[in-house]
Amino acid sequence: MPAELAALYLCMSPAQLADLRKPKRPEGRAGAGPSGPSVIRPVEGTGGGKEPALYQLGTLREFAKAHAGPSTFDAALNTGLPGWVSAKLPFFAEREPRIKRGKRVLIGGAWDRTDPLREQRFVALAKGRIRFTSLTCAEAAASLWADVASHRAFADTGLALLARETQAIEASLAETAALAAAA
Repeated sequence: MPAELAALYLCMSPAQLADLRKPKRPEGRAGAGPSGPSVIRPVEGTGGGKEPALYQLGTLREFAKAHAGPSTFDAALNTGLPGWVSAKLPFFAEREPRIKRGKRVLIGGAWDRTDPLREQRFVALAKGRIRFTSLTCAEAAASLWADVASHRAFADTGLALLARETQAIEASLAETAALAAAA
């Protein structure tokens, strides 16, 4: 798998993955911890000179299991509605987009490590059968999806965030009305 797709699989930027290809620094040098940064190796014979770095899916899978952390989707959700409408995330999409009123047909979230079809989708992505696109969660929720269940599961998260924001605004209005009545 090329480095760009490997970074997508690991839910990180290509620059972060490039940093992980660098060898560990010796102890005692500035910026190095006791064991230095984590390293992930590309396939032998790639990544040097002008050859692109290539990774085996098994190597990426093992690295992801050993270095599990919150996904970019989780990070966006932690910021509430502002993250939902502004954070760009990678989504799997149909190769030849069926466009209806400017909306592309999505298949699922590329950051969703719990998706049982995720690895199959990365293989299809590497073979050029599907593609990925970066959208905000709000854009994705308003897009067309290949199946209703996936779209509903994704959209329900945004609807819940919107409901919490609406409740907070309504509570604030009620408090303002109570304050005005007391004055």
